[in-house]
Amino acid sequence: MVNRLVWLKWRLLVNGLKRDRQRAVGFPLVVLLIVWVSFRLSEHFVDTALSLSGQAREEFTYWAALIAWLVWSTLPVLLFPLDETLDPARFSLSPIPRGKLVVGLTAAALITPTLFVPIVLLADDLRLFAHGPRAPVAWLASVLLLLLMVVSGRAFSSFVTRVLRGRRGRDIAMLIVGSIGVAGFGLQQLLSRTIDTLGMEGAVLSYPLSSIAWALPPVAAQRAVTEAGSGSWVTAIAMLAVGTGWLLLIAFVWDRLLGHLTTTPEAVTSPTTRRNGHGFARLPGWSTPLLIARKELRFYLRDPRQRMVWTGAVIFLGVIAASVIVGTATLSLLRNSVWLPLLGPLVVIFVGLPVALNQFGWERNAASFLFALPIRPFQMILGKNLATSTAVLLETLTLSVILAAVADAWDVLWLIPVLALTAVACQLSVGNVVSVLAPLRLPNVGTDMFAQASEQGCLSVGAQVVSFFVIALLMIGPVSAFALVVAFGQALSPWLAIAGSLLWGTIIYGIGLLISTKVLARRGPEIVALVQTI
Repeated sequence: MVNRLVWLKWRLLVNGLKRDRQRAVGFPLVVLLIVWVSFRLSEHFVDTALSLSGQAREEFTYWAALIAWLVWSTLPVLLFPLDETLDPARFSLSPIPRGKLVVGLTAAALITPTLFVPIVLLADDLRLFAHGPRAPVAWLASVLLLLLMVVSGRAFSSFVTRVLRGRRGRDIAMLIVGSIGVAGFGLQQLLSRTIDTLGMEGAVLSYPLSSIAWALPPVAAQRAVTEAGSGSWVTAIAMLAVGTGWLLLIAFVWDRLLGHLTTTPEAVTSPTTRRNGHGFARLPGWSTPLLIARKELRFYLRDPRQRMVWTGAVIFLGVIAASVIVGTATLSLLRNSVWLPLLGPLVVIFVGLPVALNQFGWERNAASFLFALPIRPFQMILGKNLATSTAVLLETLTLSVILAAVADAWDVLWLIPVLALTAVACQLSVGNVVSVLAPLRLPNVGTDMFAQASEQGCLSVGAQVVSFFVIALLMIGPVSAFALVVAFGQALSPWLAIAGSLLWGTIIYGIGLLISTKVLARRGPEIVALVQTI
């Protein structure tokens, strides 16, 4: 049965490349990106390791293993999925023992191009330490570390899915993701400042992990590699046993989570608390775009994946604000700049991109109902844009107020709404065109809410990066105008800058809306077929 699950994963990848045009285009690009990232990380890892002495080199690899394990396990929840997983819910009625199901899903998870990144790093690790007759132990430890990364990632995704499926799961999941973001930011700051103060060798020797390797699964596996390389048979085998024990424990927890997810229905609102009546739809003043916008805003709050997206946006804004306040990196140099609040609209452009660039992909199977309504394409896009702009503007103004308080630049705060409207108009213009030309399919909510094809996840991130630069290019004119108003003694009249910015935003948004409306009118059935899930 294990080999059957592996075969299903292979067929899922092959059939996707044959039948899905987006995957056929995205997969080669993603493979090239993965290869490039792998060798860049490999070069940096090897150069840093070779620049350290023996003990410092070992401690550096312990920290590298721990960070890689944490990133690999949490990245599907915080940013984008690394792989498309087989949904265990589809096998809940099959005569598959739960133990074999976990083994089969783990083996199937090895069939993914993104796994090339840790494999290359582990190969470099073996080149550094696996020598002589003890090399087989180091090889086994490397395989163990790879399995720990795969199983931990699946178990963590299942855990967050389990939380999201509870009655208060959405709020708890937001707290979990927020805590991870804050902890990650704090760890990054601690490591960065420690390395700047002590240097890499001094930092890893001052904070060694070898003494607590037994409590950290990836460190235990990595220490087995280093001890095998140094000739310590007993310690290497002991650490290998400890890492294996951690792997079995994590697999056991994952198995229990899968058992719960495949047998327990998702918690729903009690019928006694549901609202009755027709709502706002029949009240005067509610046009079709406003009803679509209301539907989208309610969707932002109720859909677990949407809430995770906006939670990630809040974390992103929090990191930016914290970077300015605590004096982190380059942004700390701007704390006394009078035009610091003007960065708010530019930073928040990136926040709404996951939604703005895939406005129809989020509908999934509901797209067939949406396109069946008597709504013109113009009204549909306008309603979705109203919802997205409302959420983005709220976060933009919040961040701008924080930045104004930090820089004591309240005098320029009245210019922020206009610049924010222009930024949102440019963002939605680009997002509308991308949404109708290349909608990305998102999976149904099953036992892993973060399952998504790796090429789709990377394509979405790539589209966000390219779109961000396009939007930034469109914003050069308005930003330059406001810079002349604020930073050069009002070399330009603020009212002229406001009028020009609003006019520019209106023109750009109008062009994008016109193109997307025409394309949507012709590609409606095709878009429904692209975003629907099986």
